[in-house]
Amino acid sequence: MPVRTARMTPGTVQGRIINAPGLQPLFLVGDDETSRRWLQERGAVLKQMQAVGLVVNVATPERLAVVRSWLPDALVSPASGDELSQRLGLNHYPVLITPTAIEQ
Repeated sequence: MPVRTARMTPGTVQGRIINAPGLQPLFLVGDDETSRRWLQERGAVLKQMQAVGLVVNVATPERLAVVRSWLPDALVSPASGDELSQRLGLNHYPVLITPTAIEQ
């Protein structure tokens, strides 16, 4: 800690089709109000698909605990999203990445 992703900020993500067979659904969030609201709105769907979460911007272990509390019972880990950002052309989060799509 802190975990920082220089390439990504909270914002709007343009959805698109991808082809990544076998990829476990993955979501990227940060410690911010946009991510909190998104997790509230999408939480049931994320849990249903057993999506794994990465917190790509978080300052302290205490703040990570707060972010985890936004979606209890989900696997949410701190990790830089710089490589994913570069590979997938992502500049913003929150975002859901599935085997077939990138969406917000």
